[in-house]
Amino acid sequence: MTTAMRGMAYRAGAAMVAGGLLLATQVNAGDVRSSVRSNEEVKTKAIDAVRAPYWQEWNGFIDPKKASIDYAREVSAVLIGPVATRDATTVVLRDGALSPSTIVVQIGTALRIRNEDDFGHELYIDGLKGFDAIETTPGSTRTVQMEQTGVFALRDKLAPYVHGNVHVIAKLTQVVNPSADGSFSFREVPPGKYTLKVFRGQSEVSARELEVTSTREVELESVPVDTKPGK
Repeated sequence: MTTAMRGMAYRAGAAMVAGGLLLATQVNAGDVRSSVRSNEEVKTKAIDAVRAPYWQEWNGFIDPKKASIDYAREVSAVLIGPVATRDATTVVLRDGALSPSTIVVQIGTALRIRNEDDFGHELYIDGLKGFDAIETTPGSTRTVQMEQTGVFALRDKLAPYVHGNVHVIAKLTQVVNPSADGSFSFREVPPGKYTLKVFRGQSEVSARELEVTSTREVELESVPVDTKPGK
């Protein structure tokens, strides 16, 4: 075998080994599944997220409509483990509301706000450096670097009914928002010990420890989220 042929064989073998290692890494990752639940009615219309109609409020004559929840917009689930994310977090302004409105971001990463409304917004956070009221025009995206931990109220100078809550935490591995029925999953989670936290509004409503040991799917019991936003 010539020197060139030996080199080609070596490179091919190395590629096969590398491919095998990559495959093993993927195979060793499993999914973590759970759900959130509430005694409140599930919201069926996005417009409900903007502001409560008068018939949902106490007027002294009839009982207000039962409180409702939009799982996908109001709840965020976070998995915290050995690996920290480096990805930016993106939220959307649509139909005069933030989606999601409960936002969890890792310190040192960016929060991106994409305006899909046909009018401008001036979002701001009091007490958070770099988050002054700057207009985000229709179709544009604003990016703010998160440089301090804490819980912050996100408001809109131009549209007071737009509001959200931003949780800036020291570390996170994955963050997801539940589907309309409250179910959620973290995909391809490597083996290790993790903390699952659930946030709603200004509150961290749940925290639990778990361990991923193999490719077996981890199914966790449902998490109650009846704590009202801002409480």
